[in-house]
Amino acid sequence: MKKIWAKFTAWPKPARITSYIASGVIVLAIVAMAVSVVFNVAVAPQLAKAAAAKCHATYTAPQARADCRSGDAVKAVSAEKEYKAAKKLHAIAEACQFKYLSGLAQTECRNGDTAAADATQKTADELAAAAAKKATQGQSADNPVPVGTHVPMQSTNRLDGTKVTYTEWVTGYDANWTGYDQYSAPGPGMKYVAFVVNVQATDAGVDAGTTAYDASFTDQSGSVYSRDSITYQATPEMPSVTLGAGQQASGVIVFKVPTSVTGGVATFGNGTVFAALQ
Repeated sequence: MKKIWAKFTAWPKPARITSYIASGVIVLAIVAMAVSVVFNVAVAPQLAKAAAAKCHATYTAPQARADCRSGDAVKAVSAEKEYKAAKKLHAIAEACQFKYLSGLAQTECRNGDTAAADATQKTADELAAAAAKKATQGQSADNPVPVGTHVPMQSTNRLDGTKVTYTEWVTGYDANWTGYDQYSAPGPGMKYVAFVVNVQATDAGVDAGTTAYDASFTDQSGSVYSRDSITYQATPEMPSVTLGAGQQASGVIVFKVPTSVTGGVATFGNGTVFAALQ
């Protein structure tokens, strides 16, 4: 070691100074490298973790958190505002979609005009209800077709099992039919009501009497009445004929009901069609 030092001290002074500087630089580099390693291994991850936790706590938008972690606070704030605005619009759209079925009403709701949305949905509901009622008109006593409505029917009451089609409708309702004689009076507290059944054959082979006598009467309380035997004395009487294609027949059907009955519906086609009586 003494020999090495003796040789070193024998160097010219400038060379020794340069050697000192070089040694110092190497030492500083080693120290800096060590500090960098310690920082990257131990300190930096902790700082990054703390920064990420702060960004996560401060922002809810994924992009805003990413911008925050990258150190761009301005972009993070902007991304957060856009995210919240979009989330609010989405929540409004979901609420409007849940509350309204009409597409136009949903649009008005999203635009903040709930009064217009309510009115639009009400109109849509009314139109839908009217369409549904029309589609099922004549299928129940509380939704009959208007008297005089021609209804396509099909008869299967044929001995050979074949089917024939025809049109049937009701006209001429009489709420107090008096076409009876002294021997056929309805009795105390009772009266007769009558209406005219019309049948027109679409196919040849329609039994006018059979189809017409399928008719019944339902009063306003829901009580159902079958035709009375006095029907065979009514004028005009439905003829017992088999109609050809395009031929038509009509006749009066009479029912005995309480005098309190004021109106109701006619049921025909084996109780499958209901027509309002006036």
